[in-house]
Amino acid sequence: MRAIVVVAGDVDERDVWPYAVWADSDGTSTTLNVHVHDSQELVGVLAALTALGLEVTSTRVVDDPGGSGPSSMLR
Repeated sequence: MRAIVVVAGDVDERDVWPYAVWADSDGTSTTLNVHVHDSQELVGVLAALTALGLEVTSTRVVDDPGGSGPSSMLR
């Protein structure tokens, strides 16, 4: 399962490894790619990012190619 997580501010990818892979930043927010096995693991990753002092502003689960189920907004 893959999720797109947006956090406030500019984040160095070394700060979020191994939880997420840096994808893009515009200076005011950073988009991260997160690969997890299930929603429980995603919640754990979001908690870890928050514990690092990052403000998670949105999370969106996206369908993996060949996966089943619609994309959904979590937050």
